[in-house]
Amino acid sequence: MSTPNQKNIEIALAGESGQQAVSPVLLAEIFQSYEEAVVVADVNRRIVYVNSAVENLFGYNKEDLYGKETKVLYAEERDYAEQGNKRFNVDSRKGPENYRIVYRRADGREFLGKTTGAVMRNMDDQVSGFMGVIRPARSAEQSLDALQKVNTITANVKLSHEEKLDALLRVGLNHFGLEIGIVSHIEDSKYTVDSCVDYNEQLEPLTVFDLSGTYCVHTLTEGKPVGFHYVRESEIKDHPCYQNFQLESYIGCPIMFDDKVYGTLNFSSPSPVEPFNKDDYILIELLADTVSYLLFKKLAEEEMAALARIDELTGLPNRRATWERLTENIEQASRTGLPLSVLSIDIDHFKNINDTWGHAGGDLALVAFARVANQVGRKVDFCGRIGGEEFVFVLPGADKAAAQEFGNRLRERLADVQVEVADKEPIRLTLSAGIAKLEPGDTIESLLARADDAMYQAKEQGRDRVCL
Repeated sequence: MSTPNQKNIEIALAGESGQQAVSPVLLAEIFQSYEEAVVVADVNRRIVYVNSAVENLFGYNKEDLYGKETKVLYAEERDYAEQGNKRFNVDSRKGPENYRIVYRRADGREFLGKTTGAVMRNMDDQVSGFMGVIRPARSAEQSLDALQKVNTITANVKLSHEEKLDALLRVGLNHFGLEIGIVSHIEDSKYTVDSCVDYNEQLEPLTVFDLSGTYCVHTLTEGKPVGFHYVRESEIKDHPCYQNFQLESYIGCPIMFDDKVYGTLNFSSPSPVEPFNKDDYILIELLADTVSYLLFKKLAEEEMAALARIDELTGLPNRRATWERLTENIEQASRTGLPLSVLSIDIDHFKNINDTWGHAGGDLALVAFARVANQVGRKVDFCGRIGGEEFVFVLPGADKAAAQEFGNRLRERLADVQVEVADKEPIRLTLSAGIAKLEPGDTIESLLARADDAMYQAKEQGRDRVCL
């Protein structure tokens, strides 16, 4: 990596005669290829030269900066004034010094810059201008600030899971000074983008890559945080990720979930950055742990929500879930005009089963019915337990004839089942079912009321049958 030196600067500012204040052509020849942002100003602190790295770092076009005071680059005007008093004035005798200043990009985002500032003198020892070499810098204070933001995000009950991931990715991007943040899920060699923030708006969630074509393969191989601040000058410059995407900088960490690798949290950019330090690796590990916690929390909430909708004994949808799904099916059938039929089902002589075999036997009978129901139904069908021995089977796309044929098949399959109860005689099961087809103007109540009427008719006719 090239670095400006005092001799180069003096030559550029003095010119061949030793009298020229600044030679823009010579400046361009010397500093254009530097990775660091180079800003040169005249004695009035007006910008006379910037290299391409300034455009990348600050987001300005060169032409927009020429002639403006360097104040435009500072986040705080007081810092601009303080630096003018300290070193950037015609009376200064200071040599090159390193310091840190908060700068502001064209889009308003701020960053801490590690700066080498110098007063430039010509061959007559007269001040001919000022120069700053700027690199993004990360401090312990920034790491602490990032940690505080992480805590605020995770504690915010108003944010959804997706909003929290987005906010965490932005914390990482702002801290590391990078442009692309990804939460990935990795299965075998498949790398899937779960969540992402891309300031260039080119990457989208659910994009799939081959793992070997990503820098994350190094992260998983090491099993710990890994970073590259300038890939072109590193040992992985021939990596396919660099060849295909020209990503110069990367830092990533495995995401562990249930003692297994879920994927990675990683940040990258087409631009090189300052080398990552110990605090950076600690921060990304903490961020990855936070993402892992959020994934666990989301899964736990989904499991709790599912349990709240599932009948504990049979594993079928409970009354609430059945009503919700049936309502959705009614709305869909009303929109599409496709038929929809329901079966109201009651296990015959269930009170006698409880009296003879006990409640344990009754429970086994209910479980046996649920098992048969799951085997007979199609993927689009579902059976829910309404309560006790009462069930509802919903058949999207089925008219009365198809529903009756299905009901009889269910009845016949159930008749083949023997429920074993300890040393007692096996329980033999039959059912009574009533069918109702959705009609225009039906509500869930009116539809089920007709199905219940048909089911009671089946009972009155001797049970073990399906009635329309």
